[in-house]
Amino acid sequence: MARPRKKKPAVDHLLITEEPQTEWQKALAHLEENYKLYVGGAVFLILCVVIGSLIRVSAVVKEREINTLYAEAALTEDPLERLEKYKGIVDSLGRWTPEAVYRMGETAIEAERYEEAEAAFNRLLNEYPDSEYVPNAVDGLAFLAWNRGDLEAALTGFERVAQEWPETLVGRRKHYDVGRILEEMERLEEAIAAYEKQIEVFPESMIARRSQQALDVLKEEHPDLFPEEEDEEYLEDLDMEEDAGEDEFATPEPMQDADAEEVEEAAAETVDDEDESADSAVAEDVVEDATDGADTAAQQTDETNGAAENVDAPEEAAADAGEEIEPAVDELETPAAEETPAQEE
Repeated sequence: MARPRKKKPAVDHLLITEEPQTEWQKALAHLEENYKLYVGGAVFLILCVVIGSLIRVSAVVKEREINTLYAEAALTEDPLERLEKYKGIVDSLGRWTPEAVYRMGETAIEAERYEEAEAAFNRLLNEYPDSEYVPNAVDGLAFLAWNRGDLEAALTGFERVAQEWPETLVGRRKHYDVGRILEEMERLEEAIAAYEKQIEVFPESMIARRSQQALDVLKEEHPDLFPEEEDEEYLEDLDMEEDAGEDEFATPEPMQDADAEEVEEAAAETVDDEDESADSAVAEDVVEDATDGADTAAQQTDETNGAAENVDAPEEAAADAGEEIEPAVDELETPAAEETPAQEE
């Protein structure tokens, strides 16, 4: 009979569990003990990311659809049809709603549905007071007031736009409309000031040219409203005419005493130069004649070879030459003496 094996005594209670020494070992031990909790958290995070992505994609797709509908409505040519499309999407446009409300009011004016336009502008002012389209809405309400004949309300609206939003495009253009309202109210001086203000605020623009044209019409119809400009133009024209007359009919200024003396001295010097030139020319002629006579006398002397009757010939020729020179000199002195009184005069 076989003997039963002896059971080994249990020593598990004698084993000492080894505790983790590092932080990493501690983390692994905690993960082993709570792995189900960690798996559930990871799955939850993944689900959140997936759901968030789906929501984001859905929002993008919806925004694209809304933008497409908005663009289709804006591109519709028929104002009535465009107005109906705006009404259908205006409350679902999100951040585009204020702009769509304003566009709806403009479209209603184009479709001649003025009550709906006024309602759209008032809605924009009440629900979206900080919108960038508020100045345009105030301008639209002023236009509607002008259209129904309420000039005071229209003037108030246009002036508000020009004063409260002067840096906006619509604000820089409103002085012209203010001038038109004032001109229609027969407040012409204020209208002129408004037109001039428009040219100053927005120069080199189409609205400035319109303002200048309005001023030109008022100047033709009411010249008395531009007295200073007329006086300046008249004075300028008068000065130009006087200058032209002076240039055309200008008379030489009288000569002073010093100028007259200079002229007389210059004339006397000219006469003296002419007399000296004439005297020199006559003297040269006389000298030439005397020289010719002397040469002739010398030749005669050589031919006679010392004849007694011809010895005095050169002397006679010289005497004759001297006689010829004396009348010539007298002639020269006589005109000069005669011209001396004229020069003194």
